[in-house]
Amino acid sequence: MPKTLSTTVATKVNTYRHASTTSFDPRSYAPDERMSSDNVKALLRRSILNEVPVKEAKTRIELAACYRLFELAGWNENIYNHLTAKVVEPDGSESFLINPFGLKYGEITASSLIKVSGDGKIKNEGTTGDLFGINDAGFVIHSAIHRARPDVASVMHCHEPSATGVASTKQGYLELAQTSHQVGPVAYHDYHGIVVDRGEQKSLVEDMSDKKVLFLRNHGVLTAAESVSAAWYLMYQLLQATAIQSHASACALGSENNLNMPPAKAVEKTFDVMQKKGFSGAPYGVKELCAYMRGLDALDPSYRI
Repeated sequence: MPKTLSTTVATKVNTYRHASTTSFDPRSYAPDERMSSDNVKALLRRSILNEVPVKEAKTRIELAACYRLFELAGWNENIYNHLTAKVVEPDGSESFLINPFGLKYGEITASSLIKVSGDGKIKNEGTTGDLFGINDAGFVIHSAIHRARPDVASVMHCHEPSATGVASTKQGYLELAQTSHQVGPVAYHDYHGIVVDRGEQKSLVEDMSDKKVLFLRNHGVLTAAESVSAAWYLMYQLLQATAIQSHASACALGSENNLNMPPAKAVEKTFDVMQKKGFSGAPYGVKELCAYMRGLDALDPSYRI
């Protein structure tokens, strides 16, 4: 019987395994075997949604969908950045959901999300257990906003290049095109290095005030809104707007004098129609996120687990 490539590879693998005293299997090897594909996939197949209140399960599914959408759009930076959502416990206390620090956004499931209290105590470690934990920088930023802003149900942060580029300019965000006008007022927070110091929380929330968009200078951007769908769609519009600004600035040869800025009344009118009056006929972002969730379901519905 003639050898094929697959039988040759299998023979070599088996030979190598037999020669190894540790039964090394190159097909499942990872630098940290606890984080191997086989091990992590097994953890992610489990669901805890029947163990939590229905409202929390719904929030978990929506937030997991947003993680998947961030990766599909290329908004994430490797395993970094964070999306969070508030959970109101049966006793009235508040916690928030955040990603395990080590999963790709495209691996996130509803059950893998970790539930954390406002003071950093893990209340539900999700299906990956203590394998990954949470990122301290994510906790510092997100917990500060969730604590200070009772109107905020979800916070989303990223380092997407066009937004980070705008955050790194002195002129900042320009209400340049119709998409830009839908975002609304924005705030700025100066750069003090990677955000791991809880002492920075006070100035961060003071700078953000009541705004829904915060540009972290030389760092990135975040959105904070009344629902998961609103925070996601606001980020969608914001990143479209910063991309438009980047393109327009290039076309204008870097000179703001060459940019055609719209009148303030037109900007105000567009924001009023799109956000305040509910242009879509549904709460802000709901129709849009539902449409994209259907797209996810067609590609890979495992985020719902």
